[in-house]
Amino acid sequence: MTRRQERRARLVRWAACVAAGGVAGVLIGGAWGLVPVLIGLAIGHRAMIARPGVAVLTYHSVSPDARWLPWSREITVHPDTLATHLAVLDRIGATVIGTREWARRRAEGEAMPPRAVVLHFDDGYRDNHVHAAPLLRAAGITATVFASLDFVDPAGGVRDDGVDHGYMTWDELADLEAQGIEVEPHGVAHARVPVSDAAEDVLTAANWRHHAWLQWDAMPGPKHDWYVRETPVAVPLGTAVPRSGLALAERAWRDGARETPEMLSRRIEEDLVACQVAFAARLGRMPQLFCWPENVVREEGRAIARRLGYQATTAGRGRNTADEPADVISRVHVGDRAIGVRWQPAEALALRAQVRLMQGNFYWYLVLAPMNALRRVVFALRRDAFA
Repeated sequence: MTRRQERRARLVRWAACVAAGGVAGVLIGGAWGLVPVLIGLAIGHRAMIARPGVAVLTYHSVSPDARWLPWSREITVHPDTLATHLAVLDRIGATVIGTREWARRRAEGEAMPPRAVVLHFDDGYRDNHVHAAPLLRAAGITATVFASLDFVDPAGGVRDDGVDHGYMTWDELADLEAQGIEVEPHGVAHARVPVSDAAEDVLTAANWRHHAWLQWDAMPGPKHDWYVRETPVAVPLGTAVPRSGLALAERAWRDGARETPEMLSRRIEEDLVACQVAFAARLGRMPQLFCWPENVVREEGRAIARRLGYQATTAGRGRNTADEPADVISRVHVGDRAIGVRWQPAEALALRAQVRLMQGNFYWYLVLAPMNALRRVVFALRRDAFA
């Protein structure tokens, strides 16, 4: 059962119990009418408290201004919000544990620390080194950064020039490891591939950055500077934009035909092996974890990762409970502006609700659901809002 399915089932059971108790209370009336109401609440309570899970919180960009990213509104968290989140984890008594240690404990059946929480930062943005790492260091908290090979900036050294856009270098990734932050692969190219010859859009000066996957797909090798281009360099404006899918999860459409399942499996294996080779050469060790781009995977992808020796991979849909597969990591995306505008009390409440939900307290969805709804409405009204 996925996290969404479990949530729906438990809320329906809870609502039915509460409603039945309320109706019975009205029919009985008087003081005795409180009895079925209390019974309904008690029975419903059992549906709202579930087996505890581990909250794996996923961040991406951490910046006061990440407008260089076309999708910054959805994936960027302001440093002030991250600081608020870290303070919330401290207040609720969460124990932040590294992903490798957590995966090892799961695999060996060891007990977890109380209220365990795991932090992830995807894509290897430079602002993780500039803004997130100092906050983590000050809080004494570890995390795991997942970087895509083609987006690692080939420039050498650890930069200290105040710039926070773009992607980290290998030296900066190594510096994070020296600070106690884990670094693991997010694939080679974070790619999408065409899955049909049917056009969904046409590339224009206004939308080509939002369709950046087309450029990435046509540009093997380094892609760290794709965003500084004034115009696309690999696929020209006016080109039809085909329907796409995740490169490590769907069979590509090439030269008028769909690739075979064997071809897809070969691409997945080549990607996972390339990450192992790069990490061995650049960081002096083999990677232990793999983060599937956009949190999507096929079962054969997991099987290939297991065979190659990866300890665990992402893209689970559960809550990381003790009865879930030990090598499948289920994550929850963490955003900013929980009610559509940035207000730190709301950011704190939303983060607390997300953690408690993953830990098995479904009452917190009654708090989070209206906040999410308000966020969608405000975002729809403020289409030009940036992070």
